[in-house]
Amino acid sequence: MAPSWRDAILETLRASRPKRVAMDEIVAAVRRMPVGHLSDFEFNDRLAEALFVLEREGYLRRPKARHLRNSRTDLPQYVTAIRSDEDEKQTARRQTLDSLRNETAWEPTHMVVFAHTLRTCEELERALQVNRYLIHRPPEPVLLPHRERALEIFGKEKALDNYVRRGLFGGRITLAILDCFYCPEPLPFRPLALDPSDTADKPLLVVENSNTYWSCCRANATLHRYAAIVYGQGFKACAAERAAETASERANDGLAEIEHQTAAKGIRYFGDLDPTGIAIPCQINRYREERGLPPLEAERALYRALLEKNLSVPYSRFQANDPTLARDWLGPELASPYLSNVERVRWPQEGLNVMDILDALR
Repeated sequence: MAPSWRDAILETLRASRPKRVAMDEIVAAVRRMPVGHLSDFEFNDRLAEALFVLEREGYLRRPKARHLRNSRTDLPQYVTAIRSDEDEKQTARRQTLDSLRNETAWEPTHMVVFAHTLRTCEELERALQVNRYLIHRPPEPVLLPHRERALEIFGKEKALDNYVRRGLFGGRITLAILDCFYCPEPLPFRPLALDPSDTADKPLLVVENSNTYWSCCRANATLHRYAAIVYGQGFKACAAERAAETASERANDGLAEIEHQTAAKGIRYFGDLDPTGIAIPCQINRYREERGLPPLEAERALYRALLEKNLSVPYSRFQANDPTLARDWLGPELASPYLSNVERVRWPQEGLNVMDILDALR
């Protein structure tokens, strides 16, 4: 057998992720080699001989069944690569998994029910860590924030972040079983009063930028219109396609906590008047709608005042405009002057100072 044929076949076997390699791939690889003036019959005969030699040397296995051979060339439809090291590793891995499933003393209340069904090393390793905690759990455990408990159990403080709602192992192990609770990232806010009876049934007002946050806080101290002013720091991530759902989830978790503390009713929003500033609350509302939550409402009195004062600035970078989104958020009356100019300029919410806000909301 010419070395080049051997090399081509072995390289094809090594390059294939599946062990089963179609004969078409091997034929194509060999034909790229200099094969000389061979007829199809001679080529197939020589290739069959090459496969026979490589099988005898332990590199591959040809199927035995006659129906798995090509009736015209008599070559097999495929060969199976033999990878002894890999096979040994897989055998050892299966033995380790079986041992962990069947020989571990699983905690009887929760873990023993499903531990034998776990399939991967990652799942079993996580299950063993949970199992150790539950077996050695104190009689009256202290309820901890989820990241503190995650660090204790898994050695990684964020290990439970993706499981705060549905729990581990398909919901079989919840945060409550691990004696912890979900802590959303807090949003800065200034309540109108510390007593919830003074803020009950008033709406929250969310603003995106820090300077406008302080101006709205000062105005609310006079107007007593909102249960609290909320600084929506980081809400901008909601407008980014990739991070939208995670950012919306964090935003709503933080808002839910403030609503609970202040007994607020309803959430108003005021942001920059530009495509990104409109996309932020609309993305949050898509998330809320999917979960049956009431939507954020545009604080249109402030948007109207912002357009009327008209402290507009040109764009520093391009923002794609969505007219339908603008009409849905602002309403037809405000959307008309906005859409007439939005391709050229934007209106930062900092265009309104505390006196403008007082005048707009009185």
